[in-house]
Amino acid sequence: MEVFFEVLKYTLPSVVVFLTVYFLLRQYFNLERLKFQSDRFAKTQKDSLPVRLQAYERLSLFLERIRLSNLIIRFPHLKDTSAISWYQSMMMAVHQEYEHNMAMQLYVSDKLWEIVQFAKNETLNALTDAISQNALSDVATANLMQLETTLLADKAVNTALSAIRKEIQIYL
Repeated sequence: MEVFFEVLKYTLPSVVVFLTVYFLLRQYFNLERLKFQSDRFAKTQKDSLPVRLQAYERLSLFLERIRLSNLIIRFPHLKDTSAISWYQSMMMAVHQEYEHNMAMQLYVSDKLWEIVQFAKNETLNALTDAISQNALSDVATANLMQLETTLLADKAVNTALSAIRKEIQIYL
């Protein structure tokens, strides 16, 4: 029994010291890991913020370029082209703009990308409606497009631009 107490006398303080050092080192390494992760996150945010802002800028430019009033200005109706080919040229321009900016979806939220796609689709729908309504119309009617469809498409573009502004405020 005396040997047991003698062994316990030496081992118990060692176990207490070991446990104390173990828990202190574990806490220290956890704090260091959190600090490293925090620094890495801050560096990533610092590096990705300019790219993310550029993506918002490009998406805003895309939305302004597909706005129907801007499309009409970019594609003046020529005397030798029909209204249908004029609308199809505008539709092709919207598709090309969209394909040019598809990579921006990597830098924005999924919800924002859905809103941008909705605005693009509304613009294409407005152009399709205009083609079907103006298929046999003259140039003057083709240039004016239907006010209601233009307003719906512009509303979708304005909603998307507003969503971009809101998302930028989150990251700034």
